[in-house]
Amino acid sequence: MGKKLKLPKQAKVKSFFRSEDMELCQLLLHVDNAFDCLMELGHHGMVQFNNIYDEDRLLNNLYTKKVVQCHEYLRLVDSLHQQIIQLNVNEIFYPNVDREDRMRERDLRKYEDSLRRLHLEASTVMEHYQRMDTRRYRMMEQCFAITKANKFMTADRGSELLYSESTIGGLVQDASVGNNHVQYGSQLSYLLGTIRAEKFHSFELLVYRMCSFNVVMRFAEMPKPIMVYTSREPEKVRMFTVLMMSSSSTIWHKVLKICAQYQVHIHDCPSSANQRTARIKELTQEIRNIERVLKEAELMRRQVLEIAARDLFIVRVNLRKALRVYDLMNRLRLVGGVYEAKYLLAEVYLPVSELANVRDTLVNANRLSGGADRKISITDDKEEVNGNAPPLDESAPAENKQANNNAPPPLNETASGDRNSQRVDPMETLNFTTRPIMMKKTRTVNHMPPTFFRLNKFTRGFQALIDAYGNADYQELNPAPYTIITFPFLFAVMFGDMGHGILLILFALLMIWRAKQIEIEQVSAVSENEIMNILFAGRYIILLMGIFSVYMGFIYNIVLSKSMNLFGSSWSCRYNATTVSESIVELSFDPSSKNFYTGNPYPIGMDPVWVVCGQVSITTTNSLKMKMAIILGVSQMMFGLCLSAANCVLLKKYADLLLVVVPQMIFLVCLFCYLCFLIFFKWLTYGGLKEHPYTSSCAPSVLITFINMMLMKKESPNGDCPDGMFPGERTVEYVLVILALLAVPVLLAGKPLYIMRKRKKAKVEEEKILAEERRGKATRQPVKVMRSEIRYYFDETVSTEVFKDRSYDQEDELEMSEIWIHSCIHTIETVLGSISHTASYLRLWALSLAHDQLSEVLWHMILSKGLANNMPLYYGVPILMATFFFWATLTVAILLMMEGLSAFLHTLRLHWVEFQSKFFNGSGEIFRPFSFPPSNHRS
Repeated sequence: MGKKLKLPKQAKVKSFFRSEDMELCQLLLHVDNAFDCLMELGHHGMVQFNNIYDEDRLLNNLYTKKVVQCHEYLRLVDSLHQQIIQLNVNEIFYPNVDREDRMRERDLRKYEDSLRRLHLEASTVMEHYQRMDTRRYRMMEQCFAITKANKFMTADRGSELLYSESTIGGLVQDASVGNNHVQYGSQLSYLLGTIRAEKFHSFELLVYRMCSFNVVMRFAEMPKPIMVYTSREPEKVRMFTVLMMSSSSTIWHKVLKICAQYQVHIHDCPSSANQRTARIKELTQEIRNIERVLKEAELMRRQVLEIAARDLFIVRVNLRKALRVYDLMNRLRLVGGVYEAKYLLAEVYLPVSELANVRDTLVNANRLSGGADRKISITDDKEEVNGNAPPLDESAPAENKQANNNAPPPLNETASGDRNSQRVDPMETLNFTTRPIMMKKTRTVNHMPPTFFRLNKFTRGFQALIDAYGNADYQELNPAPYTIITFPFLFAVMFGDMGHGILLILFALLMIWRAKQIEIEQVSAVSENEIMNILFAGRYIILLMGIFSVYMGFIYNIVLSKSMNLFGSSWSCRYNATTVSESIVELSFDPSSKNFYTGNPYPIGMDPVWVVCGQVSITTTNSLKMKMAIILGVSQMMFGLCLSAANCVLLKKYADLLLVVVPQMIFLVCLFCYLCFLIFFKWLTYGGLKEHPYTSSCAPSVLITFINMMLMKKESPNGDCPDGMFPGERTVEYVLVILALLAVPVLLAGKPLYIMRKRKKAKVEEEKILAEERRGKATRQPVKVMRSEIRYYFDETVSTEVFKDRSYDQEDELEMSEIWIHSCIHTIETVLGSISHTASYLRLWALSLAHDQLSEVLWHMILSKGLANNMPLYYGVPILMATFFFWATLTVAILLMMEGLSAFLHTLRLHWVEFQSKFFNGSGEIFRPFSFPPSNHRS
C-alpha cells in the first residue's frame, strides 16, 4: 500500500490510440465511512458513478439534512467573504489545499462551531458599526439642516436678501380662517427634516396640493452623499434638507403624515439663534466622539475578519466538496437490515488499470476514517492523466506531512497533547466491519461503456480538438494521435511562410517557458481570461503549427513574401534589349532549351526565379499547389479508410469491413487515386529537356484526361503527340470505372442483405430451440438461471480476459425498410462525398494563394515605400521606423491573427468532415468520473 502504482509506458501509449478497457463494478460502502471513502475517490478522480443523475432517480433522503447544513454553512462563508471584500482584508490563498487539508466527516461539526462563532462576532461588530455610522449620519443631517435653518431665519446677515418673521407671516395665509380675521402677528411654527433627493420633487408637489399657500418651504442639498445601510449592499444617497414654515398649527398633522410616507427624517430645531448655534456645536462634538468609536469598532471588526480570512478559503473549498459528496450519497441505493440501512450501493465504471489504485484509495480512506494518520500516500496520476489536482507531495519532510495531516480542521484551536503519543498502528485502525467492498459485475450490459484516454499536457490540446466534434466510441480508434501530425501540416500548407512561422514558434515558446507562472496566475486570478486560457491550452499546437509553417515556407521558398537563393537558380535569361524591343509575341522561358533550363531541378522546394516572374509565377505556383492539394486530400481520405478497416478488425466487425469499407476503398482508389497517379506520371514523364514526344508541348491535361475517363470518351489526337499518357491508358481507365461502378451496388445492398440473412438464420435457430423444448429434450432450472443472471467475482486477482469478450455493440432491432433507407443514404453520401471532399481540399490551394498575395501586398504597398525613400537621414530614419511599425502591426493583426485563425478553422473543418467522417463515429459517452477540480480563487 505504501508503494506508488504507476502504469507501464506501453499501457499509456495504447490508451491514447484507443480508449482504455473499462470495468463495471459494484461499490458497497458503509454509512459510517462512506463520506471519507467518497472524498478520497473524488480526489483520486477515476471512478464514474452510473445513473445517479437520471430524472427518474429516487433520492434516499438519508443525507438531505446534511445537504441543507452544507448550504447553510456556505451561506455563512459567503457572508464572511463579503465582509472581507468590503474591508479589503487579504484572504489567504492555499494552492495545496487539495493535498494537505482534505476534509473528514468528523470535521463538519467543528466547521459549524467555528463558522457560527466567527459569523456571530463579525455580525455583531458590523451591526454595532452600522448603527453608530447611521447615528453619525443622522447627526450630520441634523447639523447641516440646523445650519441652513439658522442662516435663513437670522436677519443680521449683511447683504443677503432675507425675510423677517412678520413678512413671512404676511405671506402665509390660513385658509381655515376668514379674510377679516387674519392675524398677521400670530406666531410661526417650523418643521425641519431631511429627505432623499429622488423623492423631494414629488414630496414638494404633494405638500403644495394639500396645503396650498399655507406652508412656505425652503430646501438645500447636502454637500456629500450619506451612507444608507439596508438589507442589501450599503449605498450612498443624495439628501435634501427641508424647512417648512406655517402660521397654522392644525395643518401639521397632514404634513407629518406626508413626511411619514416619504420617510422624511424630522429633526428638532431650537427656536432662538443662540440655541441653534449651541446645538450645532454640540452635534459637531458628538460626531467627533462617534467617529472615534467607529474607528475602534472598525479595528475590532478587521481583527475578527483577519482571523476568519486565514482559513476561510480552506473551509469554503472543503464545504463545497462536502456538498457534492453528500449529494452523491443522497442518490445512492440503501442496502441493509429491515429497520435501518447500513450500506450504500453504487454501480461504477473505472479503468481496468486503475483497479489496484482505487482499492488502495478505499483502504486508505477506511484507515483515515478510523483515526489513523495520513502516512500512506496513494499515487494520484490526475495531473498526468486529465489535468486535475496534482498527486500527493511525497518530497516534503515527514515532520511537515505529519503536522499537516494530523492538524485539525481550520478555524479551530489545536487540541493539546503530544501528537506522537496519539499515533495508532494502521492495522489496528483498519475496521473490517465497515470496510468498503468493490466487486466486479460479470453480467453483460446493453449500453456502451464510457470512453477514457490518458492524456498529458502535450496531447490534451489535440484531444480537445477531437472532443469538440464528438466523443469516440468505446475501443474505437482515436483520431487525436494522427491529428498531431496532420493538423499542423495542413495548417502550414495554407500558412507557409518562414517568417510568420518563426513568429508563431516564438509566441508558443514564450508560453511554454512561462507555463508555471501562467498556471499560478490562472489559479490565483479572480476573473478568468478565456482567450488567454485557450491560447495557453493550445501552446503545443501553436508550436507545431509554427514549425510546420517554417518547413512549408522553406518548400515554398518564401520569407515574408521574399524568396531565398540558396542553391542557385536552374533557369537563366538569354534575352537582351534588342530581342525584347523587336519581339512581337510574349516572351517566356523555354523549358526544352538548354539556354534557359539547365535540366537540374532546384534541390529543395521551389526555384527562386518564379517569385520574380509576375503572372507566370502565379500560374506556375497555382498549378503546383492545386495538384498538391488534391494529392494531400486523397492521401488523407485513404488513410481515414485504412483506419476504418483497422476499426472493423479491432472491433470484430468483419461484415462492415467487407461490405462497407472495402467498396469505399475500391471506389476511391479507382477514381481519385488514379487521378493522383496521373499527376505524378505527368510530372515524371513530361517536361524538361526530354526529347519529343515527351516535351511540355505534348503533355496532356490531367483534368481533361480525368473528365474523358468519367465520360468514357476518347480524346482527339494533338498533332504528332501520342494518344494518352501511356499505352493502354483507355483500357485501364475503362476497367477502373467499371470497378468503381460495381462497388456502388455492393455498398448499397451488401449490408442489408447480410442483416436479412443473419436474422433469418437466427429465427430458424430460435424455432429449432423452441421445438426441442416442446419435445422435452431441453432441461432447465429456472430458479438457478434467475440466480445466475448476476454473478460476482470476489477474487480480486481474477483475469480480465473474461470481461473483454463482452459484446457491447448489439444490433438494434430495426425494420428492414429503415435499414434499406439508411444504406441508401450512406451510399449517396459516400459517392457524392468522395467528389465533394476531394474538391474541399482545394481550400489548401486557395488559402495559400491568399496568404502569399496579402503578404506581398503589405510588403510592396507599405514597407518597400519606407525602404525606397531618398530623404535625408534625419527625415528618412523616422519615416522608416514609422513605416516598419505600421507594417509590423498589420502583419501581426492581419496575417498572423486573422489569416492564422482562418487557416486554423479551415484545417479543423478538413479534419472533422473530410478525414474523421471516414472512420470516426463520434457518438460515444465520455468518461465522467466523480472528481474535484483543482481549487482556485474562483472556486
